[in-house]
Amino acid sequence: MQAVIVSFDSLAATSLGCYGNEWVETPYWDRLAATGAVFDNHFADTVGPLAGLAWASGQHTLSPDSTRQKISLGSFLKSHGVASRLVAAGSIQDWQQHIQFDHTQRVSGQDGFGAKPDQTPFAQVVKSAIATQAEESKDSANSLLWLHAPGPGMPPEGFDVLYFEDFDERGQQTAELTDEQRARHPAVYAGSVSLMDYWLGELLQHVQGQIADEPLLVIVTAARGDYWQHINPSRLNESNVSSERLGDQVARTPLVLRVQGDRRFDEIVCLRSSRLVQAHHLVPTLLDWFHVPVPAAATNVGQTDFAGQSLLRELTEEAPARTHLWYGDEGSFTAVRTQEWLCIRNQGIERVNDPATENEPSEISLYVKPEDSWDINNIASQQPEVIADLLSRLPVLER
Repeated sequence: MQAVIVSFDSLAATSLGCYGNEWVETPYWDRLAATGAVFDNHFADTVGPLAGLAWASGQHTLSPDSTRQKISLGSFLKSHGVASRLVAAGSIQDWQQHIQFDHTQRVSGQDGFGAKPDQTPFAQVVKSAIATQAEESKDSANSLLWLHAPGPGMPPEGFDVLYFEDFDERGQQTAELTDEQRARHPAVYAGSVSLMDYWLGELLQHVQGQIADEPLLVIVTAARGDYWQHINPSRLNESNVSSERLGDQVARTPLVLRVQGDRRFDEIVCLRSSRLVQAHHLVPTLLDWFHVPVPAAATNVGQTDFAGQSLLRELTEEAPARTHLWYGDEGSFTAVRTQEWLCIRNQGIERVNDPATENEPSEISLYVKPEDSWDINNIASQQPEVIADLLSRLPVLER
């Protein structure tokens, strides 16, 4: 059995066709979704520096239980006959080291006007993974290949202006943009996403050909979302942009899953799931796929309200759906999310660091979901009872 995971540091779900975007061309993302499953309500555990750690630990990154001894996913899989390899662009991050892959390959890439389309970080990751997978496809009957790259950056010449015509036709003169404005422009972001989609297609085509007769699990996701409208990063220090810090555009991340060759999951074709799921559900999904028994540490996690289970089971079993989940930025911001509400609390750095002020009122924002997809209309003052209920669902450590 084989598993291929493609992950990014950040990626806006709303930039993809399979998440409703009708402007950016992402045919390979969309084809993957049409032959698999899309999770519409997949959220990060944290959007802070530790984003991605849940992929390694199988635990909610900010949970009170997160200090417990964590399993090493790579070593645990190896003990059950599953080989693992990571191909990543840039420096190896803490969560990647924690997994302890059997083999780790670091590649470099180049963003920007002077780069060629096959020199971008994700292109280099895909090319290296294809070469590696072709060489090692027969080394292990069960293997995990993980590809990781940064989010969309400044694309090469041609892709940076791919979508500018749409803005020029509406009277917005893109030729007069400064370098800073261009770097944050939605059209430039869209061009980078389309180029990433092309390389995703190259990877999927290769994998499909190499593993045509074996059970194969493919998962594509991101550690956090992204600012589709690219607000000025300096504004993130302002208390009045809590919706941008933990709103759906940042906390909701793409997650598309496809299975082939495993009759247990034949029904996972062209599905959409509205269930609330998070990044730490990836570990039990891999264990389920490889028929690996859940270790004791993960079993204990299953006793909390914030435990994950296999995403494959989320799609095929009638298990009770979660009523809520939560996430934060590892600082003063925390959010509770249900199907109907998003409640964001800003305790303020002073209240977090000074016990004498910990009981002072927090700044609260409340948004109606899914109608207010951009977190524009804060109705906190109108719904005090709803806010009290949502905040009561936070773990004791966070209340």
